[in-house]
Amino acid sequence: MVTTDDFRVLTNDNVGGYQLRIKEPKTCEEGVQYSGYIDNLEHDDHFFFWFFESRSSPKDDPTVLWLNGGPGCSSMMGQWMELGSCLVNADGNDTTSNPHSWNSVANVIFLDQPVNVGYSYGKTKVMSTVGAARDVYAFLQIFLTEFNQYAKNPFHITGESYAGHYLPGLATEIIAKNKFAEQEGRLRIHLDSMAIGNGFTESQTQFKYYQNFGCAKDDSKYQPIFDDNTCHEMERTYPRCHTLTNACYRYPSSLTCVPASLYCEKYQGGDQFEKTGLNPYDIRRKCEGDSGLCYDLIAAIDKYANLDEVRTTLGVDPAVGKYSGCSDSVGYRFVLTGDGARNFEPQVVKTLNEGVRVLLYVGDKDYICNWMGNKAWILKADWPGQEGFNAAKDEPWINSATKEQAGEVRTYKNLSFLRVYDAGHMVPYDQPENALDFFGRWLKNEPLNQ
Repeated sequence: MVTTDDFRVLTNDNVGGYQLRIKEPKTCEEGVQYSGYIDNLEHDDHFFFWFFESRSSPKDDPTVLWLNGGPGCSSMMGQWMELGSCLVNADGNDTTSNPHSWNSVANVIFLDQPVNVGYSYGKTKVMSTVGAARDVYAFLQIFLTEFNQYAKNPFHITGESYAGHYLPGLATEIIAKNKFAEQEGRLRIHLDSMAIGNGFTESQTQFKYYQNFGCAKDDSKYQPIFDDNTCHEMERTYPRCHTLTNACYRYPSSLTCVPASLYCEKYQGGDQFEKTGLNPYDIRRKCEGDSGLCYDLIAAIDKYANLDEVRTTLGVDPAVGKYSGCSDSVGYRFVLTGDGARNFEPQVVKTLNEGVRVLLYVGDKDYICNWMGNKAWILKADWPGQEGFNAAKDEPWINSATKEQAGEVRTYKNLSFLRVYDAGHMVPYDQPENALDFFGRWLKNEPLNQ
C-alpha cells in the first residue's frame, strides 16, 4: 500500500493491471464509507465507486452492488435520490440523512459504469452489456479481494431500468467465472440473488405491453394514457416490431437489432408517450425540468455533484469533466449496436437454473418499464419452474412495520415477482419505507407474502 494525492493506493498480485485508489470521505453518513477509483492501468480506464458499510452489523450483513440504468446513467442518482444514505435537497446545495437507506441492512456499493458515466472516465468506448459486465466483474474482483471481510457473506446484485440488461449479463459473467475462480487464483463471489427494479430485459414482450398498459381502461384515474387513434396505431404497427425483434433475437447483431430498436421505439415506446407531456417514469406526473428525465431533482443532483467541495470530499479525479446524470454519448454507442433490443431473458433463466434467487420488483405507475410487460415476459420464460410459477397465486405483500398492504407478490422456488403499489420507475424514491421493507426481507430470504 502507498499513499498519494490524498488516496490510499492498493494493488493485488492475483489481479494484475489494476489498482484501487480509495478515500474515506466525511459526509452526512456517520458510518464507514469509501470512495475512489478502480484503475484499469492497461486501458487507462477509471471506475468511480462509493461504498457504505451497513448501519446495523457490517461484519454479518450481506454486501450489495447497485447499478443505475440508462444505458449511460450514473449510479450516484441511486445514492442521492433513491436508496442512498444521503439524499440531495431540492436546491442542490446540501444533503440530508435517509432513514430508509438500503445500507440500513446491507453493505452497499454504488458503481459508475460503463466507463465515462458519472464520475468514471477513460479511453475505452463500451458499446454493449457484455462489455460492461466484464468491467464490473473486474471491479468486484479487486474490491472484494482487498476488502475480503465483506466478501465472506452473501453477495447481491441490484439495480433498475437498463439494469434489466446489466444485471443478467453480470450474473452470468460471475457464474461462468466462479467455476474456475479458485484454480485461476481469483475470488469466488458468493452470488446469492439478483434483484431487478422496473427492468428492461425482454424487449419484444415489453414493447407489446406499452399498448396494453397505455390503453388499459380500468379503474385507475391515470389510465388510459392514449386516445383510441393512438391505440389503434400501436396495434397496427406491433406485428412489424415483433418481426424485427424476432430477427434480432435469432441473429443478434447491429444489422438486425438496430432496426428493431429504432422501429419499436418509434411506434410502440417513447415516441408515442412523449406526445402526452406526462412523465414516462411516473404516469401520475407531468414531465418536469430540462434534463430530459422529467424530474427537477435530477438537475439539483447535477448541481450538487459539480460542487468543488463535493468533488474534493469524494476524491473525484480532476480529469473528470462536468458531471452529468446520464451520458448521451455512452447511450448512443449502445444504440449503435442495438443492445437495447437484445433479449436478456436467457441470462435470467441461466441465473435461476444455477440456484440464484431472482426478484423482479416493479412500481405500477411506471410506463417505460411497466409492470404488465415485466410480468408478461417472466410468465413466458422457459425455465424448470415455469409451470409452478405460472400456477402460483398473486398474494398480498404487507409492510411488516406499518401492517398495510404495499403490493402483491408471486413466488415459486427461487423466483419472485413483486408489484409495488403507487410507485413509479424509481421504487425507493416513491416508496422508501416499503422499499426498505421488501429489500431487508429479501436479503434474509424471508417470504414477502407473510
